[in-house]
Amino acid sequence: MKVYLCGLKSYQLDLSIECNAFRDARVEQTLQGIKVDHNEPACRYRTPLGRPYLLLMLGRLGSTTYDEIVTRTTFTSASEAS
Repeated sequence: MKVYLCGLKSYQLDLSIECNAFRDARVEQTLQGIKVDHNEPACRYRTPLGRPYLLLMLGRLGSTTYDEIVTRTTFTSASEAS
């Protein structure tokens, strides 16, 4: 829903139309009400992807295709930075 509202706001800004309605607190309250009504799941806590996990995944990656080589390079760079 927020994405659609952002698109609408962007379209109005492109046409130089005032967008005061988007600053109204009732819009945010309405979005929160919709969110509660549709029982959206709460955001899960995700742990950071640390060096041990990167090295474990790096050991399981192949290096024959272009995508595997790029992924391997990315994981190697990330594990060196950690």
